[in-house]
Amino acid sequence: MLRIALIGTGNLAVHLADVLTASTELSFVQWIGRRPNEPEHRGHTPYFIDFQKNIGTDICIMAVQDDQISTLAHQLQNEDICVVHTSGAMGIDALAPCKRQGVFYPLQSFLKNNPVAWNQLPICIEANNKQDMEKLKKCADAFSSRVHTMSSEKRAKLHLAAVFANNFTNHMVRISQDLCKEHELPEELLCELLQTTLNRVSKNLTSCVQTGPAKRNDVATMEQHLSQLDDDRKDIYKAISNHIYKTYS
Repeated sequence: MLRIALIGTGNLAVHLADVLTASTELSFVQWIGRRPNEPEHRGHTPYFIDFQKNIGTDICIMAVQDDQISTLAHQLQNEDICVVHTSGAMGIDALAPCKRQGVFYPLQSFLKNNPVAWNQLPICIEANNKQDMEKLKKCADAFSSRVHTMSSEKRAKLHLAAVFANNFTNHMVRISQDLCKEHELPEELLCELLQTTLNRVSKNLTSCVQTGPAKRNDVATMEQHLSQLDDDRKDIYKAISNHIYKTYS
């Protein structure tokens, strides 16, 4: 049974800890974080503020912010374990001080109190040697049925695509909700439309379901929209509308 250590106490780390605690295929041997108090819902795994060298470990997963990866890698450089980070944007070389390097990147947006269907979650893995790749594959298989071996270069492209799909989409919805609030309109009026949009793009090519004034080049409607927006929102509206028009013209 693979012995797993986890570093981090943020959104992703908490979700990983829950799965590791419940797993019958992996042994969750230690949890490390900067906070002095033990995280909630941690099961019986011991919690420390530093990695414990005397606890047998096969894989150490760093579920931390990207700017912390290099510092932690230097702290673990003399450990004979597979050290992996969970970043989509950072290459495997961010772990350069460590002899045995890997990546365990779950493609999802995590919030602590939002359940995640791990079995259907894409997990992208990478390692710098065959033996650790096999271990990492075994570890990932215990989480999900959708495991992909992927280079750092490909994973960076995927992460960029994910930012457009998730983060930017979420911000567009934020703007639409703010507009509703400002004009005393019920936000729930948008819910059915948003659900329809998600259902469509999950089942069709987006090029086949794009609608709206920018695609039609409905100048009068777009000018009417722009007249209602402040400068920041005008810039966003113009940039997206111009891109849609160029794509479909």
